[in-house]
Amino acid sequence: MHSYSVRVRGIYATALSILFHRRGFRIVDASEVMRARLAALGVVAGSGAPQVTVKSLEDSPDEVLILGYPWEAGLAAEEALLGEVEYASPRRGRLGLYTVVDALSLGGCRLLLPGGGEGRLDSTECPPEGSPVRATVVRDALDPESEPLLRPGVRLIGDYVMVHVPGEGFSFSEHIRPERRVDLVAATAGVDVKSVHVHFRSASRSAPLEALRAEVQRLAAEASRLAGEPPSGKPAVVVRGEYLSIVYLPRPAKGRLDALRGEAQPTVELHHTLKAGGRVESSLVDFAEECMRRGHCTREAGLDAELYLAKSLEGRRIHADHRRPDGARVRLGPFTVVSAAPSRGGVALRLERVFRSPGVLDGLGVEKRPGDRAVTRVDTASWSLVHEYQTPDGRLLGVYANVNTPPELSSRGIRYLDLYVDVVYKPGGEAEIIDADELDRAWSDGLLTRSLYRRALEEAERLARTLPEAYGG
Repeated sequence: MHSYSVRVRGIYATALSILFHRRGFRIVDASEVMRARLAALGVVAGSGAPQVTVKSLEDSPDEVLILGYPWEAGLAAEEALLGEVEYASPRRGRLGLYTVVDALSLGGCRLLLPGGGEGRLDSTECPPEGSPVRATVVRDALDPESEPLLRPGVRLIGDYVMVHVPGEGFSFSEHIRPERRVDLVAATAGVDVKSVHVHFRSASRSAPLEALRAEVQRLAAEASRLAGEPPSGKPAVVVRGEYLSIVYLPRPAKGRLDALRGEAQPTVELHHTLKAGGRVESSLVDFAEECMRRGHCTREAGLDAELYLAKSLEGRRIHADHRRPDGARVRLGPFTVVSAAPSRGGVALRLERVFRSPGVLDGLGVEKRPGDRAVTRVDTASWSLVHEYQTPDGRLLGVYANVNTPPELSSRGIRYLDLYVDVVYKPGGEAEIIDADELDRAWSDGLLTRSLYRRALEEAERLARTLPEAYGG
C-alpha cells in the first residue's frame, strides 16, 4: 500500500490521526497538542506537504471533508475512513476540484462536461454554442441542487503551489507569514509571471526552496503548454485535479471514533456526538472528561450528559434536522417534547404536534383534520422514528415509521440521516415497506456503505413484522 501523507483538523482530529496512522498513512503538519498525543502512543508526526487533508466542517460538524492530490491519495483516505467506521454516507465530487477538462459550449455559458453532465462557465464572454472549451473546475458539485463551476484556462496544482494560465502575478495562503513571502517570490525566478499566476499554498511556508522552485517551473511550463494547445472536439478530462468528498458520520460511526480517541485521551461515551452538537454540548463533554481525569467519573458520564440534555428539552419546542445521503436537508417541526427518559442504550423522547390544517398523511393516504395530532417516538439507540397519527380522542389513524440512523440530541433538537426506506401501517391491515427503490438507488449511486444499506433493509423488515403486533393488527 502506498504511504500517503495526511493532515487532520477539527473535532475528530485525534481519532482520525490514530485511524490513518494504523491504515498506513503518514501524519504531517500536526499541531503541538496532537504531536504530544500521538507521541504518547509511539507515533511520530512528520513534516512535509500533505497529500490529503481531512477536516470536520464548521457549519456541518457531523461531516468531514476529504481533499486529496494526487487523486489516488484522496480515494485511499476515504476508503480507509469508510473501512474503519463501517456506517457512513459519502458524497463525492463529480469531476474533482481543479480538474482541467475539455467541454462543449451549450450556449449562454453552459457547458457539456465529461460524463454527460452540465456545468457553468464563469466568464464575461460566453463561447459560441457548439465550440470546444478548455477550462478548470473551481467549484465541484456534491449534491443534486448544485453544479460544477468552471473558469477558462488551465489551473494545475502541486504540493506547494497552484499556477493559472492565463494569469499574472502572485497570491499567498493566509497561513504564510509576510517575511516568508519574499523567499517564495524569489523561487519564481525564470517564470514569466506576466502570463502565469502563481498561488503559494499553505504547505509552501516550510517547503525547501529548491523543491519549490522546481515545482513552480514544472507546473508553469505544463500549464502554458496545455493552455496553448487547442481543446479536443469532445468532452474529456485533460488533467485530474483534487479528489473531493464529504462523508457524513452518523452516531454509530462517531462511536467508533470515540473508541479510537479513548486510546490517547480520557474519552466519555458520545464524545463526538456531543462535540458535534454545539457549544453547550461541547462544554458538557469537557466537564465530564475533566471529571474522568480526576477519577470521579467513568466513560458513562457521556450518557448522563445526553440524558441531562434530553430532560432539559421537556416542555420545549424543537426541530428535527432531517438529512439525506444526497445532501438534501429538511427542517421538520416544530415538535413539543412531552417527556424524556432513559432507554436501553440511549434516551427515549416523546414528541407531539397538533395539525392546524386539513390534508392527507404522506405514505398512508389517510385524511388528517385540524386537531388531529402526531406522536413521535424517538429513541437514540434505535434505527427508526415512529410517528403515530391520532384523532383528538386518541383513535389511531395510522403509523409511519421512518428508517434512519440513531438520532443525536443537542440543545436545539434532534438530527439524523434519513435512509429513504419507510414502513407504514393502518389499523386492521398489514405493514407495508415503501420507498425501497430510493434506498436501492442511493446504494447504487455510492451514497451509502454496504453496512449502512444492509442495516436500513434489516430495520425496515423488522418494522414490517413488529408494527402490526405493537398496534394490535
